[in-house]
Order: sequence, then structure tokens, then C-alpha cells
Amino acid sequence: MTLGSLWQLLALKTRWWMAGGTVCVLAGSCLGLLQFSTFLGDGRSDPLLLLPSLVLSLGGGYAVLFPGISVSRQGVRLYRDWRHHPPAAKVLWVLSLAVALGGLVACILSGLANPLLPGQLVWLFTGIYLVLAGWSSALLGQAAVVRANSPGVAGDPAGATAPGR
Repeated sequence: MTLGSLWQLLALKTRWWMAGGTVCVLAGSCLGLLQFSTFLGDGRSDPLLLLPSLVLSLGGGYAVLFPGISVSRQGVRLYRDWRHHPPAAKVLWVLSLAVALGGLVACILSGLANPLLPGQLVWLFTGIYLVLAGWSSALLGQAAVVRANSPGVAGDPAGATAPGR
């Protein structure tokens, strides 16, 4: 199961929301970086750049996350089925956790230098985290749907016949 085949299995409306949300987060991150460089230069924030960055990053991130979560109506067992998940979904999931942890550390350390600095950084990391979490959720969920609809797949946990399961 490749990334392209999972992408083709998603509903058209879901694909549009996820692609549009990703573009919004990229635009919001670019505006946020521009605002951040302005803030570092003179120590003042420009609300005309900060608010659109906030709206694009969070709005786009949630536009990816919510359809990504709703792809699978059944539960996705992340740790139990780790060997059965597609590699691209695993990479995106680990990368989303790394971005969240990196953003937290960056905001804490930047707050030691300037108490206003974490407010400038948080939207950059939050939007990217939401996009990565949404894409990984969609891929993990779609792979779970494919596995559930194709019995007899090697390593399929639903095919276990042990008593008591």
C-alpha cells in the first residue's frame, strides 16, 4: 500500500479540504516567519501580519485535522498495529510528535530570552503540527479501512481465531 494509493482512496471532498488546509498553513507559516523576522529586528509585533498568520495556521491546520480524523470510523490501534501501518503514515506521525516537542522546547527557551517571543513562535509550530497530525491520521485511518475490508491479508489481526478473542 503506497502513499499514492491511499490518497486515491480518500473521498474527493476530504482531499480538497486537506490540500487546501495544507496550503493555508504554508501561507500562514510564511507570514509568521515574516512577522517573526520583523519582531526580531525592532522588538515589536505587527498585528497586520500576526493575525492573518494565526488565522491561516490554525484554520488550515484544523481543516486538515478534522477530515483526517474522520476518515476511519473504526478505531485505529496505533501501537498494537504498528507493524501493519504504512511507512509514510508512521513517518508523518513521528514527525508530528517531533514538531510538537520541538515547538514546546523552542517556546520555553525563547521565553527565557524575551517573554513576548513565544507568542510569536507558537502559531508556526501549531499549524505545522496540526497538518502533520491530520495527514498521518488520514493515512492511518484509510489503511485501517483497507485492512478491515480485505480479509485474509497476511498479518491481519482480525483474522485471529484463538479462543477468547
